[in-house]
Amino acid sequence: MDNGKRVQAIDRAVMILKLFSENTRELKLTEISEHLDLHKSTTFGILNTLKYHGLIRQNEENQKYCLGTYLLELGNLVLNSMDIHQIASPVLSELRNAIEETVHLGMLDGLEVIYIDKQESYQSMRIFTTIGTRNPAYCTGVGKAMLAYQDPEIITHKLPDELRAYTNYTITSKELLMQNLEEIKAKGYAMDFEERIEGLTCVAAPIFDYMGQVKYAISVSGPTIRMTEEKIENTIGILRRAADEISKKLGYRG
Repeated sequence: MDNGKRVQAIDRAVMILKLFSENTRELKLTEISEHLDLHKSTTFGILNTLKYHGLIRQNEENQKYCLGTYLLELGNLVLNSMDIHQIASPVLSELRNAIEETVHLGMLDGLEVIYIDKQESYQSMRIFTTIGTRNPAYCTGVGKAMLAYQDPEIITHKLPDELRAYTNYTITSKELLMQNLEEIKAKGYAMDFEERIEGLTCVAAPIFDYMGQVKYAISVSGPTIRMTEEKIENTIGILRRAADEISKKLGYRG
């Protein structure tokens, strides 16, 4: 990342936007000023500017601030400018229909996976996710499918020795994780058996771009009670063919 000269006002505005998340959808003026260690008047001025441009809006009932709708427009512009999104979407739809489970397209961002597209299962019992959600890559099938093709030295350097356990099945040892990633690379697909969420099993496969790099992956996720051995075996073949189709459309010739 470029650590050159930054404009303080813009820096503060971006920091305000980053305060909001899936779990923090609204904030008071005092909460924002305390988070940023800024005077209320300064914070108020920045918020008013963000409101003017549609990046922030204010709930008239409780006067709390939340993200503005213009961010949604910008987000859609980003998605529409990504060839991967346009190429993968119809393939994801076909995959969902074939497996009858929820399908995700994930993008690797450092040691996190960002879900940038999905096709939800039509079944009543299914996983509910939001596009734009981030998860640690080390405990998700789609994340591990991408990590397996990154430089192992870089991953080893960035990961802590002990990883957070989300369930009883989460791999918490860096050494064991690296072994798992080697196995994933050898097999060409990744498994997540309740490593991130109890009761959820995921199968994922990497997507290669024209340079042979893996920045994206697709996954099939379903309740563990439905993801039987037979269904998983069937899913692996269909999933890998779908990933290969997307890779070829991105120019991969491996």
